[in-house]
Amino acid sequence: MTTTTDPSYVDLTLINPRAVRLVAAFKQALARLRDEEGLTFDDLNTAADLLQRVQAATGAPLGLVAMPLFSEVFQGDRDGYTPSEEVDSPTYLPGSTRIDNPGALPMRADEPGTPLVVSGRILDGHRRPIVGARMEIYHAANNGDYSGLYDDGVPKDNLRGHLFTDNEGRYTFTTVTPAAYADAHVKEVEGVIEAVAALGRSLYRPAHIHYEVHHPDLIAPWRGEVYFHGDPVIPVDFVGAALAPAALQATTVLHEDPQDIAAHGFPSPYRTMEFDFTLKTRISPGTVDPKRATA
Repeated sequence: MTTTTDPSYVDLTLINPRAVRLVAAFKQALARLRDEEGLTFDDLNTAADLLQRVQAATGAPLGLVAMPLFSEVFQGDRDGYTPSEEVDSPTYLPGSTRIDNPGALPMRADEPGTPLVVSGRILDGHRRPIVGARMEIYHAANNGDYSGLYDDGVPKDNLRGHLFTDNEGRYTFTTVTPAAYADAHVKEVEGVIEAVAALGRSLYRPAHIHYEVHHPDLIAPWRGEVYFHGDPVIPVDFVGAALAPAALQATTVLHEDPQDIAAHGFPSPYRTMEFDFTLKTRISPGTVDPKRATA
């Protein structure tokens, strides 16, 4: 028997064919998980209940709370360009302070952490500099908290800022070396520790710096995080290890020479880090050699 949609119950003009296809494909995927992996309705209820309790504890939108379940799927790394994220970070805040280039992120006078000087270039697919790109930069303090998200007395712009690349596409800024962290609010939710352990993951996120790059020539703004090579948390990242591929890991160098330290105006040893972004513009090739892009 053929079933048709009764227009007296459904406004046919509002039907979205793509939405219909996506829901059908999602249900088919669930059916495969049921048949091949033994997925049950209780499994789904348990996961949904945990996500709702995390959402209540953190105040973050439910879609962002669920990021550990899907964020790796949307990691863009298929064309040789610097991998990007298609998921907006819940820790981003608009209206950051503009800093010089070279400059320093706003920070407290006693900001904990080893000084870190970060530099690099923003290039297109032809290895040409992208001049005047706006680069948003921010990261967590050493206790894992991001400024402006909680009423904790920390200045809203702490460790947040933006700059514009110079005529060589270069950027340079000083901050403190980030540390791995676990969200204190998430840790307190009953069942989270056990659920994370069941997946072979840690409650911690590896140390990282968030960036956004905006320029009229870009196909789309670049959003993502740069991690630190050798960080032991990367393989067991709470959100997923695939978020930190080798192309998004940078190496830092520790500088301990007293004269060098004094020349840079630091009271103690500091680190440096170089990282180049290769981003797709409207005239860039469709793909690039990732080895050449990071050379």
